[in-house]
Amino acid sequence: MTVDTYRKNLILRRGLLAVFLLALAVLQNTDGFFPQVFGVRALLLIPAVVCISMFERDIAGMFYGLFAGALWDMYSQGGDFNALYLMAAGFICGTLMNTVMRNNIVTAGILSSFFVIVHPIVYWAVHYAFGAPDGAVYMLLRYYLPSIGYTALFIPIMFIIVRGAEKRFSHDE
Repeated sequence: MTVDTYRKNLILRRGLLAVFLLALAVLQNTDGFFPQVFGVRALLLIPAVVCISMFERDIAGMFYGLFAGALWDMYSQGGDFNALYLMAAGFICGTLMNTVMRNNIVTAGILSSFFVIVHPIVYWAVHYAFGAPDGAVYMLLRYYLPSIGYTALFIPIMFIIVRGAEKRFSHDE
C-alpha cells in the first residue's frame, strides 16, 4: 500500500466516522427522529465513541469522544459534562485496547455497558439525588435505568458498523 493510498483511506475512514457521530447526535437528540420507548431515549453516542476508540486507539478515540460530547452538549441545556465524559471514555477505551484488552464484540459490550451505566447514574445523582431529591427515585426507575437497557440493545449494531468502516478503509491490503 502506497503512502498516498494509506493517507486517502485514513482521511476517508476518519471522515466517515465523524459523519457517523454527527448522524447519531442528530438521531439521539432530536425529537421524533429516533423511536423512544415509553419516553425513554437511547444514548447512542456513548457506545459509538467506545466502539470507534476501540479501533482508532487512544488519541484519536479521545478526539472522537470530544467531538461527540461537544455535539451532545450543544443540544443539552446548560452544557453538561458530556464532552469531558466522552473524551475520557474514548481515551480509556483506546488505551485499554493498546495495552490490555482484545478488540472483539464481547469487549465492546463490556466497555460500552460500563460507560452507558456510569453516565446516567452520575447525571441522575448530580441533577436529582443531590439537587432535587423529591421524585429522584421515580426518575431513576422511570427514565434512567430503562435508558441503560434501551441503549444496550444498540451496542452490537454500533460495533458491527464501526468494524465494517474500519475493514473497508483498513491500514492493510
